[in-house]
Amino acid sequence: MSIGTKLNPIVVVDDEPHITEVIRLYLEHANYEAVIIHNCEETMSYLSGSLSPSLLILDVMLPDGSGFELISRIRSMEGPTGQVPIIFLTAKGEPMDKLRGFNLGVDDYIVKPFDPNELIARIKAVLRRASNAGGGRSSDDPREASGSSKPRVLDIGELSIDLQRYKVTIEGQRIDLTPKEIELLYFLATNPNRVYTREDLLLHVWKFDFSGGTRTVDAHVKNLRKKLGLHRGWSIETLWGVGYSFEVKAHG
Repeated sequence: MSIGTKLNPIVVVDDEPHITEVIRLYLEHANYEAVIIHNCEETMSYLSGSLSPSLLILDVMLPDGSGFELISRIRSMEGPTGQVPIIFLTAKGEPMDKLRGFNLGVDDYIVKPFDPNELIARIKAVLRRASNAGGGRSSDDPREASGSSKPRVLDIGELSIDLQRYKVTIEGQRIDLTPKEIELLYFLATNPNRVYTREDLLLHVWKFDFSGGTRTVDAHVKNLRKKLGLHRGWSIETLWGVGYSFEVKAHG
């Protein structure tokens, strides 16, 4: 049975009818329910309803606003809707556009023209990462970069990182992290006391090789520190001018 049969609809936001029709056909063939929306305000109206979508596919250039601005509005929403996985599907493929998208909290970024079969594969990967009970392993899993021998569940003192189920707990209390925050934490924690540059982290965690601005990494580290709090046994440290490391203290 396809993963799509048990999910809420996938919402596609694009004002080009020929593109939305292709996406709808491929989604339905893969047993996903598709909802087509053409602008920002319709999207916000839909998201304000009682049904939260399983995933959003957004264009950047919409008739009544920017997809970047739309993501900011979505991420400010409370509850599961504010954490809905988002894929950008857009003709804007410049590196700074991609970085801006990731910095705003998108889960994947696909540039038009696109292969519909690749889009479906990316959707499945994002949904696996975002699923609380998901046991799948996506093609961009950070364990592939850091070594397949790494454990799927990592315990460091009171911290537990379960990458198989995308679940993080501290002293048994679940911490509400996004999939990408979990992947970043896992990558750093499985390579303790080693400093990684922001470019390294973009490459290993985001699979995005770009040597320019790296604010998306800074934003995710800031969010992790805020959500995880301070702990005696471990911490995410900054080596100014270089990057970040997950430090495990010998007597924590």
